Amino acid sequence: MGAGVVPPGEMHVDISGGRCLVPVTLDGRAARLVLDTGAERTLVTDIACLTLGLRRDRWVATTLRGAGGLLERHANADVAYARAGGVKLFQRLPGDGLTLPVTTTDLQGADGLLGGDVLRHYDLDLDMQRALLALHATDAAAPASGAVPLQSHRGDLLLAPVWLDGHALVALLDTGAAASLINARGLYRLGLAPSVHDPHSVIHGLGGDSRAQLHRFGLLRIGTLEVARPMMLTQLVPEPAYDLVLGLDVLGACRIRLSYATLSLAFERP
Repeated sequence: MGAGVVPPGEMHVDISGGRCLVPVTLDGRAARLVLDTGAERTLVTDIACLTLGLRRDRWVATTLRGAGGLLERHANADVAYARAGGVKLFQRLPGDGLTLPVTTTDLQGADGLLGGDVLRHYDLDLDMQRALLALHATDAAAPASGAVPLQSHRGDLLLAPVWLDGHALVALLDTGAAASLINARGLYRLGLAPSVHDPHSVIHGLGGDSRAQLHRFGLLRIGTLEVARPMMLTQLVPEPAYDLVLGLDVLGACRIRLSYATLSLAFERP
């Protein structure tokens, strides 16, 4: 195999701007979707629908509520055939196409999000240092030695146990988030309150922008991965199921193998 050529199922990704943008084809038209394990649904923007010429469904619409609180409802986009790295993408059965919710949110150069409803059919091998992503058919074989056991949340999301400054917490694995974030439940378990000394930051996401604060922690551990003195966002947003969102600032530090079939996450150091 020649230089620069990747095997079937593997593809070069764009990792600029703290995001992982996956090249996909939607009904034969080239698009770029954010790899987003923290999103339950794969979706496209209304601008992408126009520029890509995607057909809108006359009968099916979806209501979206983003992290910024925006509520919107639009007719779905129907895609008969979608591929990424030579792999056919589907939501329910391999022979089906995609029915995609539509958002008016500006995703800053991305045409949409590639979420858990599609990703759950594959095992992901993400190497941010080499800017490579591989999608493999899910393999029910035993997870790798030392892999982190995961829990499925609402079917298409994945939760992992982590330790932060000696506290056992539950994290949502979110490759769509550039930075990790502690929510209100996590702050309560850590015994922390927002500090006037912590600098502020703006989070850009589905549903609009929101404000958070940056806080320096001591040590984060997830499986075999340790991150010393991580700087993480904090935000007083309620969330009953998990304590923090683990973003690409942590998940992109090593090559990761994420298996929806065996509910496991393995790290491979560069």
